[in-house]
Amino acid sequence: MDANSVTAICATVIAVASLVVSITEARASRRHNFQSVRPLLSLDCLRLNSGLAGIRIRNAGLGPAIIRATTLYFDGEEVGPWEKQVVDPLRDTFAAWPNFSTLRPGKPIPVGQELMILAVEDYDRTRDAEFWAAVTQRIRIHVQYESIYGNERQGAWFEGSPAYRKELPWQGRNDAGSSMDDNAQTEPSQSL
Repeated sequence: MDANSVTAICATVIAVASLVVSITEARASRRHNFQSVRPLLSLDCLRLNSGLAGIRIRNAGLGPAIIRATTLYFDGEEVGPWEKQVVDPLRDTFAAWPNFSTLRPGKPIPVGQELMILAVEDYDRTRDAEFWAAVTQRIRIHVQYESIYGNERQGAWFEGSPAYRKELPWQGRNDAGSSMDDNAQTEPSQSL
């Protein structure tokens, strides 16, 4: 073997090693980019001293969450998507008409945003007892969302308040919401 052959073999080995390092680096960079914009939605029930009470959704992740699908369950039965025409008949049953925000497919929830999706602004224990019972015990919501890359569908559940929670058909899954109760004291949340 002469010097030219050794030089050619060494150059080939170096080129292949460089290609492997470049591919590995590109994959690591791509994985980092996906993780750097990953959303994390949580849903919880909330009742503040200021009088605001209801269901809140918030994005505690690193990137915007794009809503893909929502499902409302009432007393364990699937009602439909979390949209005005589905939720309005439920809103009619309460003493005070609660405010409502829709979660339409394609709607982005920016990083750090909190949105009350069903709430009364001036909560009264007597007048709104049925509303609070529905929020903590009867209403369940499943939200499917993804990052701006659209490559990974995730889910978040609203299951009421742990203090009021009954055995539900979907318990035991890894995806769940968290809850807040009187005076905005936080209950431990389960990770998605």
